[in-house]
Amino acid sequence: MNQKKNALIVGCGGIGSNVVDALYRACHALDVPCRLHIMDSDVVSETNLGHQRFHSIDVGQTKVSVLENLYKDENSNVEVVGIEEDLRHAEQLQGFDFIVVSVDRPEPRRLVHEQSAPWIDLRCSGDGYMILTYQTKKALVDAMTPDHLPKSCQLEGALDIGNIEFGFLIAAAHGAQWAFQHLRGAQGPTESMGSITNGRFNFPEVGA
Repeated sequence: MNQKKNALIVGCGGIGSNVVDALYRACHALDVPCRLHIMDSDVVSETNLGHQRFHSIDVGQTKVSVLENLYKDENSNVEVVGIEEDLRHAEQLQGFDFIVVSVDRPEPRRLVHEQSAPWIDLRCSGDGYMILTYQTKKALVDAMTPDHLPKSCQLEGALDIGNIEFGFLIAAAHGAQWAFQHLRGAQGPTESMGSITNGRFNFPEVGA
């Protein structure tokens, strides 16, 4: 039997919860052995239900506990392991074969960027998305990771007026594709940026 690889998904919001769902289903169906560790201390709220993999019965529970229980199957070669904490220190990233980060703050992203293990950084805003990986030039990664306050994948005020945009699904699809190929020992997608409405964007020119 193949040794199980250990993947870490940091953040279980609009992007991360959909990465977990897609990756679990693919690995389970094709019997790809792995442990999917999911890290997040957040609890499910009503505002999450329109764009994250949760239901009204989950409100008030931690996101990782909901997902861990949802995908618990003793007959599966895929394990989902919840880690009810936020990423604050590099030590929390040790021991994983690759890392998927999908959070709304720059500080944990930078911790992931410093790791030697392969990583992918998934971001979105409205119908837009951005993907960076460990293969992206460091200067570009640094330039695209400025300081900012926590930022939801939905534009400010969008939910108040009854609107949801789906850039998070594009980001999640990139992340699931990348992670699944890494589990197979193959090459996944690299950096990309764009929007559903306006197509692909070019990254700015940066130094080496």
